[in-house]
Amino acid sequence: MKQSALLRTVMRNRRLSLALGAILVIVAIFLIASGGGGEPLPTTEVKRGPFLVSIKASGDLRAANSFTLTTPRLAWGQMQINFLLPEGTTVKKGDVIVRFATSTIDKTIQDKESELNILRLELAKFRADNVVRISDLEGNLKTMELTYEQAKLQVERMKFEAEVQRKETEINLEKNRIAYEQAKQKITSQNIAEKSEERKQLLKIQQTLNDVNRAKQEKEQYTLKASMDGLVVYETNWQTGRKVSVGDSPWPGMSIVSLPDLSAMQSVCQINEVDISKVKVSQVAAVRLDAFPDREFSGNVKSVGTIGQQNDRNANIKTFEVVIDIQGADPVLKPGMTTSNEVVMATLDDTVYVPIEAVFEKDGKAVVYKMFGSSVRAQEVTTGTKNSNYIVVASGVQGGDRVALRDPAARTSENGGTQNSGQGRNL
Repeated sequence: MKQSALLRTVMRNRRLSLALGAILVIVAIFLIASGGGGEPLPTTEVKRGPFLVSIKASGDLRAANSFTLTTPRLAWGQMQINFLLPEGTTVKKGDVIVRFATSTIDKTIQDKESELNILRLELAKFRADNVVRISDLEGNLKTMELTYEQAKLQVERMKFEAEVQRKETEINLEKNRIAYEQAKQKITSQNIAEKSEERKQLLKIQQTLNDVNRAKQEKEQYTLKASMDGLVVYETNWQTGRKVSVGDSPWPGMSIVSLPDLSAMQSVCQINEVDISKVKVSQVAAVRLDAFPDREFSGNVKSVGTIGQQNDRNANIKTFEVVIDIQGADPVLKPGMTTSNEVVMATLDDTVYVPIEAVFEKDGKAVVYKMFGSSVRAQEVTTGTKNSNYIVVASGVQGGDRVALRDPAARTSENGGTQNSGQGRNL
């Protein structure tokens, strides 16, 4: 309730400011048209009522939440954009936004798949040859076994023969035993060697298969999809100095597109270091779009910067970033739009106030030129706090009084402006 009352007061004061501006324009036109001396003195009524202690600052809109799509960090060469969804398109989660050319990775996948097929064929041939080799070795082993058995029988038959003949058969038996054992060992060794070779080939096949799968997985990253609902906003390509476009070859990790979430918007403004101490988190703010001055949105201060920035190298004054959360969502709110923001620090319930233009400094004192019928005279006043348009007057005038908007001693120049004779100047 209190926040709504503050915002209504902000809007009422805005209308008063606009009305005052219109009056001043009409008076100025009249003065220019009348020319010469004796022209009517522009005046305004002293106001009494609620007074907003506020600060105004320009800013820019941005989304409170945003996701940036970047160039994937891949191992298969330079990437090139060949499709971009038009900037400003509203997308849903999962929609395709960016595609990169896949000719290089397609060739890589094709080459790796061909290499994989060759390796598999070589493995099949190796296994077939291995079957033949083992079969030959097993046949030879069988022959050696039979020859060994025959030698055993021969030794039995020569048991009662001469010593020399017996010795010959025993030597022959030992030869056949050795040959038989060697044949068995050869089969064992061959099996070990071929299993080792097969493992090598299988490992190479697996490595190539991994390359194929990794390339296929990385190819999926050549298509960038929306990870959230949002609006397509192109990022700047610092290589070209312009926004990204089809045909660009971005470096790995480079920002391509940002997706601001338009359901929650913020206005980011810079507040002068003189005023920043007055701004606090949660203070009420009014946000107006420069492109649509009739549209006003309520908000609250989200954060106040702690580090000053020097935006103008030629000026010593620093500013601090203030972020204002805008309440509600509206299709008219787009990232990058310029805003006029008014942050309300306090509301004074019952005050007397006048336009800042109506208060002058004379002889080191604050004065207004108060109207008494058709005459006017300087009236010393005590001033208080002020905002962008009005200043509080604590004493010297009352609500309903009329005061001049320029020093009566100032004379009108030939071009319609005023020249001060040194009698007084605005605060």
